[in-house]
Amino acid sequence: MLRPTLNEVISGMQRTIMEALLPELTSPYAQGQAMSAILVLAHTAAAIESAPAYDAAEIKDLRATFAALKRLGDKHISKKSGLRGALAGAIRASAKNPPDRRAMEAAMAAFATAVALGDADEGVTRHVRGYIRRNLERSRNLLGNSLPTA
Repeated sequence: MLRPTLNEVISGMQRTIMEALLPELTSPYAQGQAMSAILVLAHTAAAIESAPAYDAAEIKDLRATFAALKRLGDKHISKKSGLRGALAGAIRASAKNPPDRRAMEAAMAAFATAVALGDADEGVTRHVRGYIRRNLERSRNLLGNSLPTA
C-alpha cells in the first residue's frame, strides 16, 4: 500500500485545520467555516471506504436493468425515441472490461428522461423507476441522509 493513504492525507488535513489554522482565526465566521471543512473531510473519509462496494453494486444494477430492458423487446421501446440506440450502447458499455460506467449512466439518463417526459411505456417505466429507487438507496447508504456543506 502506498503511504500516505488517502484517509491519512484527509486526517492530516483535518489536523492541520484544527491545530494550526483554527487557533489563528479570529472571526467567528472563519472559525465556523474551518469547522465545516473538518466535518466535510470526516464525511469524505468515511465515504471513501464505502465507495468500492457502492461502485460494484451500481454497475451490477445497471447491467441487470439494461438486461431487463432488453428482454422487454422492441415493441416496448419505440424506434423514434432513440432509446434502442441508447440500450445497445449501454449493453456494449457494460460488456467492456472494465465497464464504461459513464456510457451506462448516460444511457440510463436517456431512459430516465423518457420516463419523465412520458415517452416510455409502462414496462420501461417500471424498470427505470426501480433502478432509480435502488440508486437513491445506495446513495443514501454511501453519503448518509444529509451531506455536510462548507
